Amino acid sequence: MNALPSPYANRLALSVLVLLGLFSKGLFAQEPLSVGQRLKLSDANQNFRTGYFLEAKKGYEALLLEVQNHPEINFLAGKSAFELRRYQEALAFFGQADFTGKEAPEDYHVCLGKALFITNQIDSSKIHFGLALQGLNDKEKTESEASLYLSYISNREAYMQNPENVKLSPITEVNTAGHESSSCLSLDGKTLFFTSSRKENTGTGKDEAFDMYFQDIWYATWDSSTHAWSEPALLPGDVNTSEHDASLGINPQGDLLFVYKSEQGGNIYYTRRKRTGEYRVPKPMEGQVNTSYFESGASISADRKKLYIISEREKRGAQGRGDIWILKKDSKYAYDHQENPGAPLNSIYDENSVFIHPDGKTLFFSSNRPESMGGYDIFMSRKEGGKWLPPVNLGYPINSSGDEVYFSVSPDGNKAWVSSRRPESLGASYDIYEIDLSQYVFPLDRKNEGPQKPTVCLIQGKVLNKLTAEPLEIELQLFTADGKLLERFETGENGTYLLSVEGNQEYVLKAVVPGFAPAEESFRVERLEGKTNAVTKVFLLEAQ
Repeated sequence: MNALPSPYANRLALSVLVLLGLFSKGLFAQEPLSVGQRLKLSDANQNFRTGYFLEAKKGYEALLLEVQNHPEINFLAGKSAFELRRYQEALAFFGQADFTGKEAPEDYHVCLGKALFITNQIDSSKIHFGLALQGLNDKEKTESEASLYLSYISNREAYMQNPENVKLSPITEVNTAGHESSSCLSLDGKTLFFTSSRKENTGTGKDEAFDMYFQDIWYATWDSSTHAWSEPALLPGDVNTSEHDASLGINPQGDLLFVYKSEQGGNIYYTRRKRTGEYRVPKPMEGQVNTSYFESGASISADRKKLYIISEREKRGAQGRGDIWILKKDSKYAYDHQENPGAPLNSIYDENSVFIHPDGKTLFFSSNRPESMGGYDIFMSRKEGGKWLPPVNLGYPINSSGDEVYFSVSPDGNKAWVSSRRPESLGASYDIYEIDLSQYVFPLDRKNEGPQKPTVCLIQGKVLNKLTAEPLEIELQLFTADGKLLERFETGENGTYLLSVEGNQEYVLKAVVPGFAPAEESFRVERLEGKTNAVTKVFLLEAQ
């Protein structure tokens, strides 16, 4: 069975709608099917249950040629079209599912309401969600998907009446009619990595379950002279395969990419860039990062000490479906000491993707909790006094009645990038949008006047062989001015390093490498409120 194509899509376990009405009393009683037709129906149902929605839809359509205007089969065909995100087609099938005088499936009004909601027919969707709640007790109403969507509608109306002061633009250079999602940027903002399903991909084949091209990782570079992104190219090296490959995140210095593989339920891998610019065959993350459950959405802190992921693991503290988990660094590629931060960060709903800002304390993530305005929305939280603040919705038009996932923010807080599936997206699929936040005030900063930008302090640089000018992949040691060891970290294969530090402090950075004369740099990093301050130190090591 094919796993769902990428980490940003609704996962199979969450997307398969249980056929509640299929076995209810009296279903198909007024229009009995032949033995052969029942077998065909059984095959179509099996395809639906296992996530092969395209094959399921074909099976239901074939049956409708034999038993025209059959309400139950039309309804099932509509549900398959909905899972394929063919919403107008789903509505057409639902329109043919006339249950007048018959017992409709229990999820009929919810399914129709969702299709109407997504196609922006809000008043009609309200009616069907209301009908879905009839006859339910208070507990059943609270747990009903209809109630969740009614909260979306209420939020949607409130946010759209008070739009935020942002400018959101699709990145036309990378978007196609296929899915473009799970974007991540290098810390300098010059390289955009993203996942795409397009016919030019490595495998050129299509996923039978969703009738979409297998996904690959692509990248584009920023041209500061033209102020535009370059023509996208496939990630060079040995990362992309004939199956689904997706980008998740990138380390601060930009030479290590986190990759999603749909193996063992979905796991997080990493690939390192060679000096030639190509990327190596991905390897699974070590430690407690991967389990037999679904894992995705990797984001590493700028000091490299913590890894934030999305996981469905059923460990103590798990709140819902997908949760945010925080792991601490144990060794170079191993993160252990898993922690579920619990509420209010996680909920009983689905947390989908996560991004920790370089300031080390501001977290952005996607969730379909009741505070959303439709499906997955982007929320933010911040750690203050050792506790995470209650997450808040970033508002409209950053969020929409569609799905927003994989949100990231530049160090200075002036730009953001989001993967979104909204009415204006090409092919009704995910597109990547750039957001101008220069006049935006983050919700947790509303007590202040005017935009409040993050404060980020960085040390960066490169280590080279003084004689040959070749980059050196070595370990560096960061000390306080009085000699206390703060951090050991490695340069990349290209000799570069980048690390987030506390501001207004004196530091000593040492390079002690066998075969080279030891070297060190002393410096002070100033904290400039609302700005990013990067101190650059280059080491030229002399061979002994």
